[in-house]
Amino acid sequence: MQTPAPGTLRVLHLSDTHLTGDGALHQGAVDTTAALEALLATVDTVPGVGLVVVSGDVSEDGSPESYTTLVDRVGGWARRHGAALVAVPGNHDQRAGFRQVLANGHVLGEGGMPLMHTMEHHPPTVPVWGQSVVAGRRVVTLDTSVPGAGYGRLEPEVLDRLRTTLADRSSAPLGTLVVLHHPPLPAPTALHEALRLQDPGALAEVLRGSDVRVVLAGHYHHHFAGSIGGGVPVLVAPGVANDTDVTGSWDEETAFAATGALVVDVAEDGSVWSTPVRVPVAGDDVVALHLDAAAVARVAAEAGPGSASEVGPGSASGLR
Repeated sequence: MQTPAPGTLRVLHLSDTHLTGDGALHQGAVDTTAALEALLATVDTVPGVGLVVVSGDVSEDGSPESYTTLVDRVGGWARRHGAALVAVPGNHDQRAGFRQVLANGHVLGEGGMPLMHTMEHHPPTVPVWGQSVVAGRRVVTLDTSVPGAGYGRLEPEVLDRLRTTLADRSSAPLGTLVVLHHPPLPAPTALHEALRLQDPGALAEVLRGSDVRVVLAGHYHHHFAGSIGGGVPVLVAPGVANDTDVTGSWDEETAFAATGALVVDVAEDGSVWSTPVRVPVAGDDVVALHLDAAAVARVAAEAGPGSASEVGPGSASGLR
């Protein structure tokens, strides 16, 4: 891959690592730690990465051990490459475990240097919020997770805080990158439709006319690209854990054993382009997950808006 042009911030965008604390296979089929290691080995020769982003579902079980695996593997990669590292919670993450290991998700700063954080206690009801500056760009992480559910939501106070943050452009002369888990884009399957971000228009209005150059998201386990808020690009990274079959039946859910990432370049003038990276894995034609229409309907009822499971950290958060 070519070296990024001067003034360009190159981002390695990962998502949906679904790491487990005990090494259990994701959906009984995928060793997600091994998949992550294979992916990181493949992109090891990509030059000029200044920022590594993990856009949610870092963990499958919310255990501190799973987040420690991310720090060891992805943090180690970022430090060797002199890159910053940020992560954001997804619907499978648990805010308590996330904060215990990753604090506000901004783990490494420019040059791969550890960032210092004050020891603050927040109950799981409080969304994780973080921001840092990398190569003249402000990186803002938004927590779209809803404890006990699988769909996404941005609380009014989170949107208000984002609006206030974007109003101050003095600390980020080259604009802002926003990272969240649930994409503000149409869903590819019925299951993802039930677990989508609620009211994406509210986010679009906050971004309209702002200095946001790109929104980086995950959740769909497949590469998507779109725009909101008057043309702000939205890039969805492939899943590290598996790859959604977007050509299958709408009301069923199938994923294959495959892993990948995006390499996103944000130029000095604000233009953005991305390069998908797909990593071949043994048995990549193997179905890693399949839910028939009845199973999809059941999960949607359990983890969608208004579900009875939206009660706390121990509840269902959806299969994706």
